[in-house]
Amino acid sequence: MKKKSNRILLIAFLLMLAVFVTAAFMMAKSTYNKKVAGEKITEPDFYSMADYSEENSKAVMRALKSGSAEKLGALMTDPKGAEDVVSFADWSKADFDNAVSLGAGSLSTAPDKNGKMDINERFVITVGEQKYVLYVETLTSRHGMNNDGVSVVGVTTYEHFSELYYRWNGEADENSAVAGKSFLKKQS
Repeated sequence: MKKKSNRILLIAFLLMLAVFVTAAFMMAKSTYNKKVAGEKITEPDFYSMADYSEENSKAVMRALKSGSAEKLGALMTDPKGAEDVVSFADWSKADFDNAVSLGAGSLSTAPDKNGKMDINERFVITVGEQKYVLYVETLTSRHGMNNDGVSVVGVTTYEHFSELYYRWNGEADENSAVAGKSFLKKQS
């Protein structure tokens, strides 16, 4: 009889604990949603944006190294063209560890009315004897506080990049491959 009463007490305790945890979770979620709704953010969070750009760029490089268009497409907001980027070079021979970043920055002047903003980064990467330029555009929301994923991955040869006086920013042409859709071009 004592075992049965101990079991009933244990079950009752676990049920009360589950109710308490559920109530605490719902209260925390409600408080968070109220705070987010009441935010008045005026300046983009460039530190977070730069971190997201670095994180996404490394993930893109890992996907390219694997040679899988599916892995690259999974990182992107729009995977169209991922196969073209993956097949542009033999990425398995790429020296991603020594990739040279040309710096991260935004082509947007400010976040849009929904708080979305891009940040992009270009890298010079050696693949065998050939150099390529990799362009990775990351989309953020809440004025740079949320990482919405990779919107564009572009690649071109370093020679073509140099011919354009270093102004190539992931645009598709006969000398490049581009996957995804640019946030800026969506706004236009």
